[in-house]
Amino acid sequence: MNFGFYKGIDPKRWKYLFFPLLLSLGFSIRILFSPYLSYQGDFRTWMVWAAGIANVGFPKFYDKFDWCDYMPGYIYVLWLLENVHSALPTISDTILFKLPANLSDLGISILIFLVVRSINNSKNAKIASLAYLFNPASLSNSTFWGQVDSVHAFPLLASILLGIRRRFVLSSVFAAIAFMIKPQSIVIFPIIGFFVIRDIIIRGKEDRVFIITLILLIKIIAAGIITIFVVTLPFIWDELGTEGIIGYFNEPILFINERFFTAYNKYDRTSLNAFNFWGMFAMWQSDQIRIFGITYQMWGTILFGIFYALILGSLFRYEIIGALKEQNRLGPDDNVQFATRAIYAVTLILFALFLFVTRAHERHFLPAIAFFTIIVFRSWLYWLFYGLVSLIYTVNMTYAYVWLTSRGFSSSLVEPFIPGFALVLLVVFLIVLIDFIRGSVGFYRETSS
Repeated sequence: MNFGFYKGIDPKRWKYLFFPLLLSLGFSIRILFSPYLSYQGDFRTWMVWAAGIANVGFPKFYDKFDWCDYMPGYIYVLWLLENVHSALPTISDTILFKLPANLSDLGISILIFLVVRSINNSKNAKIASLAYLFNPASLSNSTFWGQVDSVHAFPLLASILLGIRRRFVLSSVFAAIAFMIKPQSIVIFPIIGFFVIRDIIIRGKEDRVFIITLILLIKIIAAGIITIFVVTLPFIWDELGTEGIIGYFNEPILFINERFFTAYNKYDRTSLNAFNFWGMFAMWQSDQIRIFGITYQMWGTILFGIFYALILGSLFRYEIIGALKEQNRLGPDDNVQFATRAIYAVTLILFALFLFVTRAHERHFLPAIAFFTIIVFRSWLYWLFYGLVSLIYTVNMTYAYVWLTSRGFSSSLVEPFIPGFALVLLVVFLIVLIDFIRGSVGFYRETSS
C-alpha cells in the first residue's frame, strides 16, 4: 500500500528529522499540559508583578512592590509577558506565563545535546537531551508548578559551556544574567575564573602573553559589570546623578546589594520543604538555632565551603598542573577530558549548594539535574543515580505542592520518608564526589554516529 505523504521522502532523512520531531513533541506536550496543576500562590504573584511593572514602570517598581524578593532579571521577563498579554488577550494566562520556563527547558535540552555530542557521540547526545526534556523533574517545575528555575538554569549552563569553549567574554555575560535572575549563581564565578587561569597557563609561552592576558581579563570583568549595570539601569534611573558623579558608580552597587540580601533574607529557615541535609531533621526550623555556638546557617555555609574546596581543588589538581606540564601541547582528547571534569565539578557544586546551604526551596535542585544529565553516560550506575535524583525531586515537588495547597494529606503520607529521601541524595552526592576526586571521570569518546 502506497501512502501519499511518504512519497518522495528519502528514508535516510528520517535519521535527521526524528530528533527535531521529538524535541517538538516534547515542547508541544509542555504547552498542552501547562493549564494544569499550577501553584496559584506563585502564579498570582507573577501576574501581580507583571501588571505592576507595566503600570508603575521600572524605576518605581521595587518602591511600590517592596515585598518582591526577586532579582531584576526575571522582572524583565514579566514585563514582556504583560505586554504580550495586553496585545494578545486571548492567549491563556497559564500557557503564556509558563512559556519562558518551558522555552528554557527546550533550550537546556539543545545545549545538553551540543555538549554531550562534543564529548561523547551524537546518539548519546540525543538520548541525554530527550532525557531532560521528558524528565518528570523538569516537567513538575516548569510545566505544572509554573516556577522559573529553568530560566535561571539556562544562562547558567550557557555560561559554563561558553567558558569551556574559551569564549570567556560571552561566558561572563551569561554568568551575570544568571546572577541577576537568582543570586545563588554567584557560586559559578570562581569556576569561570578557573577556566581563564587554565587558558592563560596553556598560552604561557606565547609572545606578548602578558598584554594579551591583561586585555582578556579587562574584557571579561568589563563584560560582567556592564551586563549587570545595563540590567540594573532602568530600576535606578531616577536615582542616577542625585549624588553627583559618584552616584553613577554607587547607586548600582547599593541597588544590587539591597536586592541580593532581600532575596536571601526573606526566608530565614533551614529547609523550605527541600529534601536536603537540613530536611532530614530540621525542616522549616530557624537557621539561627545554634549548635556548639554556631548557627545552622553558618554550619551550612561551612559544609558547603568544605565540599566546594574539595571539588575546586580536585579540578585544579588535574587541570592546572596538567596544563603546566603540557603547555601548548594539549590535544582534542585533553579538551574532551577537561570539558567532562568541568561539568562534573559544576554538577557537584550545585548539588552541594542544595544539600547543605540553608534557605533552600524544593525547586532549587533543578539546575543540578540539568548538569547531571550531561554526565549520565559515565556508567549504568550514573543512570541509576540520575533516575533516583529525578524521582526524588519529583516527589519533593509534589510534596511541596500538596503541602501548600492542602496541608495534612502530604504530611501523613510522605513526611516519614523525607529523611530517607534526603539520605539517598546525600549518598549519591558522596559517591559521585569520590569518583570525581579519584579522577576516573573521563568519557570514552566514540565515533559520532
